[in-house]
Amino acid sequence: MTLLAMLLTVLTGFQVTWEVEPARGQAHGSVNLTVILDSDDLVFVRDDGVETASWEVAATIDGMMTERNSGAVGRDDLPLVETFTISSVPPGEHVLTILAGDLETRRQFTWEEDISVPRIDSVSWSSGSLQLTDGTYQRALGSTEVFWSVYPPEAELQQDTVSAAWMLRDHAGVIQREGWMGIEFSQGRFRCRADVGLTGLDGGEYDLLAVLLKGEEIVSAAREELAIMQAWDIWGDDPELTRSLVRPIASSAEISALEDAEGPSSRVAVMAEFWAQRDPTPGTVRNEYLEEYLERLDYIEEHFSVHSSLGIISDQGRVYALLGPPDMIEDMPLELSTLPSITWIYFSPPLEVVFIDHYAVGAFDLVTDWEEVRSDWEKL
Repeated sequence: MTLLAMLLTVLTGFQVTWEVEPARGQAHGSVNLTVILDSDDLVFVRDDGVETASWEVAATIDGMMTERNSGAVGRDDLPLVETFTISSVPPGEHVLTILAGDLETRRQFTWEEDISVPRIDSVSWSSGSLQLTDGTYQRALGSTEVFWSVYPPEAELQQDTVSAAWMLRDHAGVIQREGWMGIEFSQGRFRCRADVGLTGLDGGEYDLLAVLLKGEEIVSAAREELAIMQAWDIWGDDPELTRSLVRPIASSAEISALEDAEGPSSRVAVMAEFWAQRDPTPGTVRNEYLEEYLERLDYIEEHFSVHSSLGIISDQGRVYALLGPPDMIEDMPLELSTLPSITWIYFSPPLEVVFIDHYAVGAFDLVTDWEEVRSDWEKL
């Protein structure tokens, strides 16, 4: 699990695990679900000295409501573990959505996953899709778990007759990571699992492939796309780097809190609060602002890094970090002006930000007063 996923788990106990039962013959398949809610997800009301919370969990397949459960739970009975089965799911590709939340405040959490329901018969091998615990968009940090279920034509087939392997291949077809998967035979299927290391990978698109071998013969295979983004230290592991990355959007008090934090765990707590305060949808697992800011850092590093210096410390980098992409750009190259200049025009806040390349080397300095830019942004 990546650091980001670990922190999201700390901020909310909402978790979902799922397993597909394949379609057999003419019968449809099913999906077994486990939903976990903890104290952070619910609001407790005291009645006659007893604290209880009302909850609801619903599931949809391809947007069609299939299951809905609700009830009340006491604080001593947490975490709440709710299991149910969605039956009569036809073979093929589907979108599974789980909605869970608190009935008292109507705060709701949403979880969505693309799933594959395979069809198996007495003579053919088949498999489900590869499951990545942290999703298909991940940072180049730590590792991620991958799970894979393969269904043999004969249930009595034993584990020691097969093996499973995985590889991570970049867009050029070069294998960047590979290894063997742990495998066990249970309930008529081979359950395969592996930890895929992500640290040190370049950002870009990758293919994760898995194969099941019977002897030297490949009898089943699966593929999943994986988008890797650069790992940015926005949690305080290196406090100076974190400070540089968030300074454009941080207040002086927040910078001081990071500087005063003692030890890695304290810095993580400070930064977790920093990002939580900017979360536009605190009732969901995702923090859309954090995701957008990480994407801004990716863009900044690609377009504004000069002479191996971090793009975020450039004037264009910090304005982009604060305001995002401009709505309009006016570009005055050297042949049309004494000095090359660029003007970024924003509609909200209404603002024109001017940069000049004083030495015609591609490094644009901010002409508009930075405090004016910050002041207009803070008015939003």
